[in-house]
Amino acid sequence: MLEELLSNIFVNQWTVFGIVTLLLLALAEAGCRFGMASRRRNPEAAAGHSGSVQGAVLGLLGLLLGFSFAMAVGRYDVRRTLVVDEANAIGTTWLRADFLPAPHQQEVKELLKRYTRIKLEDGKAVTTLEATTRSRAEIARIQNALWSHADAAALEKPSPVTVSFITTLNETIDLDATHKAALRNHVPGAVWLLLLVVSGCGAWASGYGSGTGGLRSAFNQWVFPLLIGVVITLIADVDRPHQGLIGVSQQPMQDLLDSMQP
Repeated sequence: MLEELLSNIFVNQWTVFGIVTLLLLALAEAGCRFGMASRRRNPEAAAGHSGSVQGAVLGLLGLLLGFSFAMAVGRYDVRRTLVVDEANAIGTTWLRADFLPAPHQQEVKELLKRYTRIKLEDGKAVTTLEATTRSRAEIARIQNALWSHADAAALEKPSPVTVSFITTLNETIDLDATHKAALRNHVPGAVWLLLLVVSGCGAWASGYGSGTGGLRSAFNQWVFPLLIGVVITLIADVDRPHQGLIGVSQQPMQDLLDSMQP
């Protein structure tokens, strides 16, 4: 339930920025008003309490932001590496297709070319669930067709060369499954929830500190919540590269497809 709710919020970077920034700005304003009320009641106690609480909350927020960013970047690096590995595996399979018996060579190469084109389009475009389902079904059909050719070639001409083609084809299929799992691997919903709670507390503490000082600080009231909103949006964007501004480069697949052209 939590994962589904947060996935609907964090699916688009502009939605994340709007919701998170407005929430933090509201909490900073509420904290400022509460701080002003506390200052009117007891100025010295309010100021001392404000400094200690604000320092502790902002320290925890900085630690959590760094942890979340490192987690998202780690998943981004895995996806980027898998694009290179998958392109290399497909390219090796393409080259070893020349060693197959004549009836299978051209058909296997055409299937690999179509397979690479689909992978490239999926990596570049922001696709809907329906489009993703169609492309996954097409990829599965191509994989089955390639495996049928490999099976037939092994029966017609059993040799170490044919075995090497089957090995690279198997690696290509395995990397596709690994890549698909990596695309589903996001920052856990519990981490997002904790990050939002601590960010909210940080915005409230920042506004409270401004209120106990007796002055409305533009940095505490506006700049700080806006900066935290930008950082959280950046983390969400890196965590879901197919939906945001930061994408995983598909240049290795493009280079491979170009090399397949006559």
